[in-house]
Amino acid sequence: MKKFWYGLFIGLFFLACLVPLAGLAVAGPGEPAANEISAAKPRLMNVDGSVNTGFFQQLQTYIANSFYLRKEATTAWNTLSAKVFRTSGNEDVLIGPDGWLFYGEAVKDISGAEQMTDRQIWCAARGLALMQEYAASQGARFLFTVPCGKYTLYPEHAPDYVTVAEGSNRTRLEAALESQNINYVNLYDVFTRQDEELYWRLDSHWNSRGAALAADAILGAMGRWSDYFAGPFLEGEEHEGDLYAMLYPTGTEREPDYAWQPGFTFAYRSNFHSADDITIETENAGGEGSLLMFRDSSGRSLYPYMAQSFGQALFSRQNNYRLDLIGGRQATDVVVEIAERTLPYLLRYPAVYPAPEREAAVLDGARAVESALEADEAEAVLEGYRQLRGTLPETAVDAAVYVAVDGAVYEAIPNEGGFTAYIPLRADWENAQIYVGM
Repeated sequence: MKKFWYGLFIGLFFLACLVPLAGLAVAGPGEPAANEISAAKPRLMNVDGSVNTGFFQQLQTYIANSFYLRKEATTAWNTLSAKVFRTSGNEDVLIGPDGWLFYGEAVKDISGAEQMTDRQIWCAARGLALMQEYAASQGARFLFTVPCGKYTLYPEHAPDYVTVAEGSNRTRLEAALESQNINYVNLYDVFTRQDEELYWRLDSHWNSRGAALAADAILGAMGRWSDYFAGPFLEGEEHEGDLYAMLYPTGTEREPDYAWQPGFTFAYRSNFHSADDITIETENAGGEGSLLMFRDSSGRSLYPYMAQSFGQALFSRQNNYRLDLIGGRQATDVVVEIAERTLPYLLRYPAVYPAPEREAAVLDGARAVESALEADEAEAVLEGYRQLRGTLPETAVDAAVYVAVDGAVYEAIPNEGGFTAYIPLRADWENAQIYVGM
């Protein structure tokens, strides 16, 4: 009799193990949770007819991210981990002692594990200074701001083992911004003056009241008056936190959101689907000026306040900031908003605009360097220009980069190991000379 029960148990165990794969085969992959990206179904052969040598590794990833009842199993395991072991079952989400959730990747930034080098900090600031200069040349005011992460603003809710290092990327960049005279709104100072907690407990972003406070600060720095934060606000639809959805994809806990009571009167000019659209275009007869704003996920709840304050606005989530759109849109104001943990993106994705031409005298005292050059015709992106990229040897922390070609000198967007510049299409880029100097 014991053998029967043992056999039945083993049989049921293996049958249960087959359910996720069988369900995947029959029902197909489930929808990804929150910030997750669906894993692509692997192919044995590549499009060119060659054998896909990474097939089995891709298959493993596909099954791990797509098996049947994955969300239910994930929720059950993470609930058990949180209640029994007091820890998260997902390395991308950390649980604070009072149930606050934090994004795991952000720890690398605030703990100092992945701090930007001094050269990277200077290059990021110089790139922003060049953006500000180009915006001014097009008659637009430029503003830069950084929404702080939850670890920075609310360390008392973070896990005890997470330490916030002194000299974060944000604080070091702020010092460089000041030296480059960049128009900057310090949201850390704005938020720490408030006793109210303005970020969601189960989400990585500010709530609608926090977004209103940020909007008032940004608009005030532009010389525009607003008092969105004063409200009044009504408790609106319940909000599912992005971190909560990653940890408990079938969970039902929600937090109250807030609706600005006067109500927004702007209208969408674009084919609007959601606040996550890559491009959102608005108009408001009661507003003034034209805004071009580059934003990230923090802009989901921020953009409505900004749209309410301008006659026209274009909000873009593209990583490569298209400053060349300023002229066509007759933008009066340009805003760049980027989260604290993604500041390295300022180097990874160079903005799009013609490289500023400099007087030949800037090369006095500069030194010529060897550089492996590459160029792409960029007419599809920037008509009449090509993107020139190059490598650099080790240089001084604050060394600017210049491209001398066809008797003209252009300043390039620098990064730690190289540069990018949009130069005229007619330029003989293969014979360009690269200089570094002050």
